[in-house]
Amino acid sequence: MKPQITHRCNPQTKRFLATEDTGDTEKKNYSSPIFLKEEDKMTHQIKLAQECTVEELDKELIARGVQKSAGQRFKFKYIEITRDREDMIAEVKKFYEAAQSLPPNPALAHLSTWELAKALMFKTRTYRVEGSKGVWDLDNRKDYYQVEDEQIKKNADCVAAICMKNDLVAGDNGYIKLKTRNFWKALNLCKGEPFYDQPIAAGRLCTGFLVKKDVIATAAHCLYGFGLSQMRFLFGFKMLDSSKPATQVPKNEIYQGIKVLKNVHNRKGDKSDWALVKLDRKVEGHPVVKFPGTEIICGQPVYVIGHPCGLPLKYADGANVQTVENVFFSADLDVFSGNSGSPVFSDDTHELVGIAVRGDTRDFRWTGKGWMYIKYPHPDFKSKLPQCTKFSEFSAYCG
Repeated sequence: MKPQITHRCNPQTKRFLATEDTGDTEKKNYSSPIFLKEEDKMTHQIKLAQECTVEELDKELIARGVQKSAGQRFKFKYIEITRDREDMIAEVKKFYEAAQSLPPNPALAHLSTWELAKALMFKTRTYRVEGSKGVWDLDNRKDYYQVEDEQIKKNADCVAAICMKNDLVAGDNGYIKLKTRNFWKALNLCKGEPFYDQPIAAGRLCTGFLVKKDVIATAAHCLYGFGLSQMRFLFGFKMLDSSKPATQVPKNEIYQGIKVLKNVHNRKGDKSDWALVKLDRKVEGHPVVKFPGTEIICGQPVYVIGHPCGLPLKYADGANVQTVENVFFSADLDVFSGNSGSPVFSDDTHELVGIAVRGDTRDFRWTGKGWMYIKYPHPDFKSKLPQCTKFSEFSAYCG
C-alpha cells in the first residue's frame, strides 16, 4: 500500500511538517519539499519563486485571508494622481476583488502562509537581472547631504517640489512648513524600506526645476486637475543630515505660478509630456539648468534629481540611456511616483538632457506584511523603462 503523505503545522515555527502514514507508525518524510533543514530554506524559497508567479502567490494569500483590505492596499495611490495611475489602480483592484471569491489553491496546500509570503517577498524584491541598475538592481538614491560633487549639488539647488497651497502652514519664526507624514506609517511599508523613517509630503507632490530665473519646467501631467492658484513651488525640501529634514523653509523660498507658458501632453500620440510655468517673481539664490548643444545618445550615463514618493530631495545616478525616440528617451533610472517633472542630467557634462515623465505603474508591491518597492525588470510584470521628454522639445521656449 502506498504511504499517505500528510502535513501538520508546527505552531512554533509556523512551518508545515510532512509525515508518512505507513499504517503502524508515523515517520517524518525528509524527501518532502516542505520539510527543509535550516540551510536549505533559501534554496526552497528560490525554487518556489521560480515555480509561482507573483499573481499566483497574491491570489493564494488573498484566498487565505491574510491580505490587507483594499483601502489599505491602495493607500499610496494619491501621491501623484494621473489618469494612467487611476487606470492602473482600477485594474489591480479588480484583480484583488476577483481573487477574494476564489478558494485556496489545492496545489499550494502543502505550503504554509509564511512560506508563500516569503516567496512573494523574494519575487518582488530580490529578483536580479544582470546588467540592470538602480531599482532595476541596486537602489542608487542618495540624500542631498550625501552628495559631494559640487556640480551635482548645484543642479540639485535648481529643483523645486510642486505641492498644493493647502499643504503649507505657518511654521516657526516666520517660516512656512510643509505638511508631512511618516513614509513608513503612511504607506504601511515593510520596516527597513529605504528612507522608511523619513517624512513625505502629506498631499500630492511632483517635481520641477528652473530653466529661467522665473520659469519652472515640469511634466505636463503634474498640472492635471488643478489650477495654478492651488499650487506652490517650494525650494529646499531636503534632508540636512541622516535624521534632520528641512520641512520648514523661509517664505521667500516659496513661489506661485501665474501663467502656463506652454503645456504639451500627448498621451496617445508622440507621448510628449512637458510644461513651462511662469512664476510670480524671479527666484533668488538658486541656479538655472544648463542646456547642452547636442542631442542625447544611447549609452549615455545620466542621473536624476527629484522627490520620489514625495520624499525629501533625492539624487540617483548609475543609469544609462537605453533607447532614443523622436521626443523622448528611455533610461534605467530610479524613479517613483513623485519623480514626475524631475530633471535628468548627463553624468559627463552635468547638462540637462530631459524631464522624467513616466515609469512603471507599480512602484510598490504588497507582500502580506507591508509594501516594498519593486526591482525591475521583472518576469511577472510588463515593466517598462522610465521615459523622459527630451530637452530639445522645450529648450526653444527657454531663451
